[in-house]
Amino acid sequence: PVELDRVVMKALAKKAGERYQSAKEMLGELRGVHGAMSDEDKHRTLRLPVRAGTMPAPAPPPKHSSGLSSLSGAFATLSQTLQRPRLSVVNVSIGIVLAGLVVWGIVYWWRPGLHKPKPEAQRMYEVGTGALRDGAYYQASKALEQAVKIDESFALAHASLAESWTELDYTDKAKDELLRLNSLVPDQSTLSPVDALYLDAIRATVTRNFPRAIEAYQQILKLTPDDATNKAQVYVDLGRAYEKNEEIGKAIESYTQATARDKQYATAYLRLGILNGRKQDMTSALSDFDKAYEMYQTLGTIEGRAEVHYQRGLLYNNIGKLADARAELQQALSLAQTTDNKYQQIKTRLQLSSVSYAENDSKQAEQHVQEAINLAQAGGMETLTAQGLIDLGNIYLIRGEFQEADKYYTQALDFTQRYKARRIEARAHLALGGLRMQQGNADEAISQIEQALPFYQQGGYSKNASLCLNVLARASRRQGDYAGALERYRQLLELARKVRDPNQEATTEESLGLTLMKLERYTEALAHFDAGLDINKNLKSQLNMGYNLQSRGEALWRLGRYDEARAALTEAAGIAEQPSGGSKELRADIQRFFAEMALSQRQFPEARTRAEQALALAGTQYADSATEAMRVQGLAQSLSGAAREGQKLCAEVVERATRSGDPWLLSESQLALAEAMLENKDAQGALPLVQQALESFVRSSQTDSEWRAMLVLARAARLAGDEATAQQHSARASEVLASLQPKWGVDNYRSYLTRPDVQYYRKQLDEVSTLKR
Repeated sequence: PVELDRVVMKALAKKAGERYQSAKEMLGELRGVHGAMSDEDKHRTLRLPVRAGTMPAPAPPPKHSSGLSSLSGAFATLSQTLQRPRLSVVNVSIGIVLAGLVVWGIVYWWRPGLHKPKPEAQRMYEVGTGALRDGAYYQASKALEQAVKIDESFALAHASLAESWTELDYTDKAKDELLRLNSLVPDQSTLSPVDALYLDAIRATVTRNFPRAIEAYQQILKLTPDDATNKAQVYVDLGRAYEKNEEIGKAIESYTQATARDKQYATAYLRLGILNGRKQDMTSALSDFDKAYEMYQTLGTIEGRAEVHYQRGLLYNNIGKLADARAELQQALSLAQTTDNKYQQIKTRLQLSSVSYAENDSKQAEQHVQEAINLAQAGGMETLTAQGLIDLGNIYLIRGEFQEADKYYTQALDFTQRYKARRIEARAHLALGGLRMQQGNADEAISQIEQALPFYQQGGYSKNASLCLNVLARASRRQGDYAGALERYRQLLELARKVRDPNQEATTEESLGLTLMKLERYTEALAHFDAGLDINKNLKSQLNMGYNLQSRGEALWRLGRYDEARAALTEAAGIAEQPSGGSKELRADIQRFFAEMALSQRQFPEARTRAEQALALAGTQYADSATEAMRVQGLAQSLSGAAREGQKLCAEVVERATRSGDPWLLSESQLALAEAMLENKDAQGALPLVQQALESFVRSSQTDSEWRAMLVLARAARLAGDEATAQQHSARASEVLASLQPKWGVDNYRSYLTRPDVQYYRKQLDEVSTLKR
């Protein structure tokens, strides 16, 4: 009994809340003491009768309390009972069981009292979590910072603050909050089931484990009574988790459930409006926004009304209703200025910049971005400052001012690395990758994208990952891997359609068309240009329409459809030359396509003039465009009597193309130089050039260029006196030319044959075939 008492008191001294294993070990020790009794004692106790009256009346069970002191009476009773000289095995067993029950009760029934937040901290917590649900992450962070400042032990406030830091891309700050949370709650079993699940859900959200967050919120729903006032909030939390996991349909169901539970819940209607807008269900989206606005107005929440105007403006911008977008965003900006809400002002100005850019007003776009950056810097909002710098770089990129674009992208990258803003850092790498592609540096572009893509893929940022893959596809195209580029673009197109992203869909259609143009599959390319143009018309995206039109114009003139080509290029020029800012790159390409079309019509003076204009516009920023303009200029000179000057210029073109690393540009330049050399009667110089070009054309199935290269080979062989080889090349050229008809269709093939340059080349082919010197 003395040993039993020692063990029991040892158990009672254990701190409440210890794990079951500790209690289990103590009970095992009790059993061990009983088992250590001698056989003689056990035998003797079995023979002794239990006398009536020796068992005391059981003490009443101890009441639940938050401290060990309130159990001391019960423990004393148990200790005294065990110390009485009763030797019956039954009595000893009862003591063991009672001791075990007490220990079990300590572990499972008694816990330290759950922390009750201070009233003001609780109020700020509710403000912060409400802002999180609204998507007002900066306001949420400020309210939650106040909550944890008032009450440092408020675990859920720390968790929600971590979530707000994550949304604002302050990765390290979010991790710090989770560490504080772990020290505050080392054992979640001390929490209520609902609070423990909320911590699980928030941790999963911060670490982007959205399926786990969904599961936790679903369990919270099951534990929340149907008549609970916060049931609608739980549905909104579940909806946000579905949103982040790209399960839009389920998110809409959750938000709809929230509105059914609370018909005055503005946040639920706001989220419904955003998601129905993504689905391009304009009727439902606008109706949801109207309901949210009415409720925010009733509540007197100016920031809520500003958010509705902002989201409407974003929706209108995405579908190309630019005038409506501007009107909504201006109202959002005005309300944000009324409340001096800097966060709303900044993001609204950045969106206004996007509208101005779509309207082709780059100066106004730059002004909005610069004002946003100034506000962000003054308010110490580093991540928003970095976003503004990237947007500013984008504007300079479109203008063709690559040095300025590079400067702002690099500044943004420095900001993000300094403040550990991983998501925006990835965006800066993505922007730099796009810039390097514009500069023709595919290897550096790939290097930048490889620093961004893993972050997006691991974090589940599917849209941003798609943008990275787009740049990689462009790099593949530039390096001559056309099959790889086509495969990537088709995957991107499927994804864009799946998530209903019309902007990405239009961009991918254009990219597919450009890749097919490299392969000289003009009719297929034209279909993609037309599809992209239709989407951009619906979006009213003027600048993108300009690119679609100029690409369409190139495909049309190559098929001999000059009138249609001229109309498309003229319309594109009208967009590119708008006084509000236009695109220098687009203007250069349009002039180059006019030059190439004139060259194909053998209108050499116009070809040279247009090529000179394209060259002046391209300058040093658009090296590839400048190289191609020089190629047209050199051929126009060679074919119009200035053979020596033309050959010299074409030789410079080959040097530039070689440095570019673009196999398509190099092979086209080699073919042009070989043709210029033949005009100078230099067969020996032309032969190796055209042979190298022909290998590239055959490898890539560039049939249009292949038959023309075979013709140049035939002419060079004939000029060198090798009639047999000339005949072989001539026959092969005729076969390859004829193979275009089934690829393009009868009408397009016939139109192609009407091109003056094609007629001229066919005449040369006939001359070689008839063995005439």
